[in-house]
Amino acid sequence: MSHTLHENLLLFFGWVIRGSFMAGIMIVLVLMLQFLLKNKIEARWRYWLWFPVAIRLLLPWAPESSLSLYNVLSLEAIVPGIHQQTQVSPLWKETGRISAAIHVERSIHPEASGTSEVPAPSLESGPVQDSGYWWNGFKQIGFTNILMSVWLAGVLLLAVKTVYDQLRLKQALRTGRKIDTPFLLAVFHETKQQLGVKQTVQFVASERIPGPAVVGFNKPAIVISPSLLITLQKDQLQYILAHEFAHIQRRDVAVNWLMHIILIIHWFNPLLWLAVHKARQDQEMACDAFALNRMSPQQNNAYGQTIIHVLDHFSGNQRQPGLAGLSATHKQMKRRLTMIKHFHKKSYRLSILGMGMILALGSVTLVNAKESDAGNVTPKASVQSEQDGAVVHNVPDIIDPKGDIDRELYKKELEKAEKKAEAAAKALTPEDKKYIEAETNRVKKLSEETGDMYVLYHKYKDLNSGFDLSYWGGIEKFTAYEDYLNRASTLEGSILKRPANLPEGFKFSKARIEGPTEGKFLDEVRAEGKESGKPIYAKKIDSKEAATIRLEYTNGKDTLVISKFMLDSEGSKKKGFFEDDFPAHVYPKYVFWHEGGFEYSISTTWDMSREQKIDMLKAAVQK
Repeated sequence: MSHTLHENLLLFFGWVIRGSFMAGIMIVLVLMLQFLLKNKIEARWRYWLWFPVAIRLLLPWAPESSLSLYNVLSLEAIVPGIHQQTQVSPLWKETGRISAAIHVERSIHPEASGTSEVPAPSLESGPVQDSGYWWNGFKQIGFTNILMSVWLAGVLLLAVKTVYDQLRLKQALRTGRKIDTPFLLAVFHETKQQLGVKQTVQFVASERIPGPAVVGFNKPAIVISPSLLITLQKDQLQYILAHEFAHIQRRDVAVNWLMHIILIIHWFNPLLWLAVHKARQDQEMACDAFALNRMSPQQNNAYGQTIIHVLDHFSGNQRQPGLAGLSATHKQMKRRLTMIKHFHKKSYRLSILGMGMILALGSVTLVNAKESDAGNVTPKASVQSEQDGAVVHNVPDIIDPKGDIDRELYKKELEKAEKKAEAAAKALTPEDKKYIEAETNRVKKLSEETGDMYVLYHKYKDLNSGFDLSYWGGIEKFTAYEDYLNRASTLEGSILKRPANLPEGFKFSKARIEGPTEGKFLDEVRAEGKESGKPIYAKKIDSKEAATIRLEYTNGKDTLVISKFMLDSEGSKKKGFFEDDFPAHVYPKYVFWHEGGFEYSISTTWDMSREQKIDMLKAAVQK
């Protein structure tokens, strides 16, 4: 199986699992509603209550809402980790995705630019290494693969059985004969006109198709067995035909096909089998109501007696998706006959109760749970530690990818980087080790005393998580807007300020100013570091213009972030305003503005139009 096919199947399987779980909750709700309101809700509204369940199972996407029932009852809460197991890509692609995610974080977050404190996962070349990753990936997602294989086998088995059953049904229909008796045709056309059916419908007699039924939805045919026909009087035949024409008018064969396809996909869910069984029962009662609404009240009793007569001739359920007919078990007949006996035409009109229940059910179940804001920032102190004399930085404020990265693989890559650092440290001579420790301590002390920013070139980059550059100092944080503004006013170049058109209710949360971590001076530092031959080389960064500024405003859970970021020569090629193409479920939507060698950006954790973001960004930039 190709990697792409496997990945798509895994994503589809995850969608099926989540949809089936949510539909299961809806099924329980519908059954509870039907039980509590069994004497107060009309037949067709009982049937229509199942439609939100079908819609839920077919929705490829749904908006998020705080009203969603799944905020309380979530699959992740019941089966932790199921989202990651079925949502992430196969592991043979994960390493590249982690690297890409880190690159994105650097690109859109000024505080993550330059030397990233997260060690970039490395993937060594060679067939042995590739095989190892494939095997590790297979072991990690093996259980999910097994479940997916069992599910797929069930889908294929049911699909094959469905094709076989339909071929038999078509063969049975072909062996039947068209009814051309003038009397029977006259009753047929009279009833068709009474029910308002304009579609071309065949009238066929066949003993091989169980019971009175409608076969097909594109070119429907009403099929009745000859042995039943000879027992019917004219009015009884009309009642049977009225019921079958009701199936045609209501497009029940197409609906049955839809339910059957859903059942094939979600065959593992016993609640769904129960729901389809109940829906087919409610469908029969809804057709009874449809037919009775076209008759006089005096015919209700005769209609019910006809159904009993048919069941004496044939009793059973027509489960094939291509059939819709007048059928039921004797156990179901009591409720059905009670409905027929007490049916009134006025009860078939618009029901406020029925419509209200469907709207209420849909409003809390056809929307997804409100996810945590993707733009929430994880604050971490800007600390530095030493490992065998090597500088290792902690991760600055970055967006948490919310499960898009395989955490286990990520942990392994971190451990791999640490092992490389340990091996590099052991290979150091005592003199190099002593020099690195002394120089690191000297730069650290200078940075703390003066507030200056330093860039360090690492000859042994494995000691620095695989990067040849790291930084000390140059990061200032503010929790009061006045403190930030006082410091920003001393800088050269453009700064950011509170936009005059800031949405109401948003308050300043925090700010950050950083020195440059991009520019041609880095090439000079590398060249000087290599020329020095020292294991570590430090140089003070003299810059009066901030390379990075970040302002954050919050209103409850909503966050608005405005940033300034110094571009490199490659980034400077793009000009003007543009939006990002990052995954929406991982990163909030950004609008960027490239001008004068800097990138200005604005992002929100809620929907805001591009024009509003541009106006706010323009208002925030002070040149």
